[in-house]
This record gives sequence, structure tokens and C-alpha cells, in this order.
Amino acid sequence: MSYIDTLLRQATLGKLNLKNRIVRSATMLSGAEEKTGKPTDKLTGRYKELAAGGVGLIITGHLYVSPQGQASPRQVSISSDENVPELAKLVEAVHEFGCPIIFQISHAGAVAMKKEGELALGPSDLIDPNKGIHCRAMTVSEIHSTIDDFAKAAKRAKAANADGIQVHLAHGFLLNQFLSPILNKRKDAYGGDDIIKRARIVFELLEELRYRVGELPIWVKISVTEGIEGGYDSLDGIRLAEELAKMKADAIEVSGGTFYGDDALKPSRTGITAGQNEGYFAEEARAIKEKIKTHANVILVGGLRSLQTMGNFYEKGVADGFGLSRPLIAEPDLVNRWASGDREPSECISCNACSRLIKTGLVYCPVMRDAAEGTWAPPPEC
Repeated sequence: MSYIDTLLRQATLGKLNLKNRIVRSATMLSGAEEKTGKPTDKLTGRYKELAAGGVGLIITGHLYVSPQGQASPRQVSISSDENVPELAKLVEAVHEFGCPIIFQISHAGAVAMKKEGELALGPSDLIDPNKGIHCRAMTVSEIHSTIDDFAKAAKRAKAANADGIQVHLAHGFLLNQFLSPILNKRKDAYGGDDIIKRARIVFELLEELRYRVGELPIWVKISVTEGIEGGYDSLDGIRLAEELAKMKADAIEVSGGTFYGDDALKPSRTGITAGQNEGYFAEEARAIKEKIKTHANVILVGGLRSLQTMGNFYEKGVADGFGLSRPLIAEPDLVNRWASGDREPSECISCNACSRLIKTGLVYCPVMRDAAEGTWAPPPEC
């Protein structure tokens, strides 16, 4: 059996039994009701489409754990018990196709949506127009309250029959902000000159989650490097991953970069060519896998486009599973296509036109839409 075939066979990742090793990585689809944060029928339909398309696991786009942590309009909420029935319907719709689903939970922190006259919450007081950040430092009481918000969200995920949760530690949101030496200037127990010291909020949060949800799988997604001068580097990120494995995180998804970081080092990079520059966090993932061994599974995400490359990574021990985002926006049935014998790489051209639609409504791939309509041409911004 080839390593490519192995990717498409049953596997256990992060305590979940999956039909293959291809994971739909968390992707903001901007499809919730504006006022309530409940998933719309169209959004649920999109998740059903993904489940029917053959992926082994779906991780939702990030769900906000409190109103103060909402990142953008039409983001799905898990901040209230009132959200549970609609979230349960979403889970049921995906389970109809035999596909597990994990809820990614997050707090936007310094970049959260704000009411007029209010400041967003962050690790430290900061005004930085270049990064779009204007926030005040959280009190210790507010830190404890936020940990409780995450824990309550995790219990709601369990009540909605989600197959697990993923804590969002990446891409510049609140927990990632605490890890940053640029954004976290605290002098108390939640700051410090070392990433392990700055990660105290994360460790306390994981302990509380495990206490609240028992054996429900807990995954984490990390930015293994902050991707900006003066930020933490990959050695710091690898050390963090080791500690997360010790905290009994069941799987660690390795991403990198932040919204405020250097463009060339951001999570969703352009100019990806299948077989040439795929998997831009592969070396860091390999280092993490070597360090944590069997204590947690490692999932690699970032610029993956072909089964061949993922098979090579698996053979070399880079990761146990592989996350896709933009390719599954372009082709929701991509994994079924691969399983049928058509092993051509994803049609995704990595132009990021899809992400520009978050502000206007439900995210889709305009390039593939135009191709289907016979008017194919990359949008000018690509």
C-alpha cells in the first residue's frame, strides 16, 4: 500500500476515528444570523456539502465564546445556551454523512468587534493603527472570566453532540496575543520574557476545559511562529507545542503567522504551486512530531494542494493528518475525487479571492464559480 493510499484509509487522530487523514481545517464562512450568531440553513448546507465531499473530519470556523470576543459580523456564536439547539442541528446534519465535526472556539481579544465608546480587551494596553489594534489590558478577574467563557463554550459543544473542540491559539486572536512578546507586556503572572510564562492563560484554560468536558477530545491550533520581527519564533512555538502535549491536548494543528504579521509569513499565502512550495510549516510540524512522539497527533495545515506531497510528508514523519481550507472552498468534493482515482492536485489557485468575501456574505470561490459559468478569469485582485 502506498503512503498516498494510507491517507485515504481509516485512521485515529486526536482520539477520533476517521475515514481518512484529510481534515477540513477551520475556515470562517461568514454564514451566521447577524443578530443571534446562529448558523443559517445556507451555512448548514455548506457543512453538509463538505461532509458529503469525503473529508475525514470537519473543524468549524471559529465560534466566539462571548459577545466581547466576536471577531466579525455573521460569525457563529457559542456564547449562550440558546445557541445549543441550532448547533446540535448542524452537528446532526454533518453526522448524516458519517463525518465527525469539531467546534473551534475562540475570542478575538484586541481585534474584537466593539460597541461605540468601548475598548476591546487584550493582554496589555495598546494603540497601534498599523496593526488595527486599540485595546486595554484585561484585569486578572477578566482573564479568569474569559477562561470560564471558554469552559462554558466547551460544555455547550458537548451538549450539541460535537465530536470535540479545538482551542484557537493562532493567527493573532486573544490567546495568541498573550503568547506574543509584542502584544503581551504584562508584569504579572500572565506575562513574562518567555513564551511558557506568557502561555499561563492557555495552560489554565486547558486544565479547566478538561475538568468541564471529561474525555471529549480537545485539540489546539497554534501559530508555530508569530511571523513578524520581534515576535516569537519557531523554536518558541515548538516549545509551546511540547507543553501542550504534556497538558494532554489530543492533537496539535500546526499553522503559523498572524493577521498583523509580514505578508509573506501569513497563514494563507498566495502563489502556491502543487509539488513545489506546499506545506510551508512542514519543518516545524516535523520538529514538533519528533518532540512529542505519541503524546498527541500532529496535523499540518498551510498550502497543501496534492495527495502526492501529503503522502511524502506522511512517509517522512512530518504529520499524522493534513488540513485543507481553501482547496475545499474551491472543491468541496475534492477528497471524493481523489478517492475515486483522480489524483490531480486541487483546482485552488491560492489567490485568496474567497477570503475577501467574508465582509459581504457566505464565502465561496468566485474563480470556480466563473469557471462553471464559462467566464473563467482570475479576479483582478488575484
